Amino acid sequence: MLVLSFSVLAEPTMPVIKIASLRLPATESGWTGNRDRIAALMEELHADVIVVQDVSQANGGSNPACWLGSRLKYSCDFISADRPSQPDRHGHAVLSRLTTLEDAVTLLHGDLAPSAAGMQRLELQRARLNLYAATMRPADNTPIARGHQAADLRSWMDATNDGLPSLIVGDFAAPTEELVRQLPGFQPARRNPSMRHGDARSRNGNDEHGMDVLYQVRSFADIRQQPIELPAGDSSEAQRLGGMATLRLTRAVPADANEEAQAAPQTP
Repeated sequence: MLVLSFSVLAEPTMPVIKIASLRLPATESGWTGNRDRIAALMEELHADVIVVQDVSQANGGSNPACWLGSRLKYSCDFISADRPSQPDRHGHAVLSRLTTLEDAVTLLHGDLAPSAAGMQRLELQRARLNLYAATMRPADNTPIARGHQAADLRSWMDATNDGLPSLIVGDFAAPTEELVRQLPGFQPARRNPSMRHGDARSRNGNDEHGMDVLYQVRSFADIRQQPIELPAGDSSEAQRLGGMATLRLTRAVPADANEEAQAAPQTP
């Protein structure tokens, strides 16, 4: 007979978060012809957060990622380095069904065309965590340019993380070994180098890492990774859209920790 101690029985269960990283079909016909099926697939997966890469928004037109967010009843935060006044904007989007406590945007410089990175402070079962979303693919795709973008991201995270558990969801041109060196303390959920849509092949002939979720090893435990694939339709082949990582928090900071600290009586 197994007997558990009171300390084990009383140990709280740490919250779990599911993060999906997607790239939607690039052509208008590919998107409009499959968007209902993609929405149904994502509704079934029930991710807490969905980060969508390579999002294009035409002036006066709909944003595919935000359409998906609206369909799923998720919030949508479109992150772009292009000015809102530009007729066509490109970037990535964060869709979330969690409560957002704070958000912010910065630029990552690596060449003449900086990219934008976003941060959302989320509440997960009363615990707080930071989710950073980035596209680190400088046009001048060299180790120096990639290093500049990584340095910008590290500096911004140091200034904004407030000591909370943090994740980075993005699309990375750097090879895996370089990426891990650039972002110390973070582990890729998908450990092998990857490429577009998950194929073991690089766009430029290099071992680029591709889309992934990087988690802070002192704050999260890796539970599961799974591909996100759209099954073949009547007139289309099966499509790899991205992947989803399921992670468990191992170091939680309550959402009301600062309020509790302020309310606690001070020792004279």
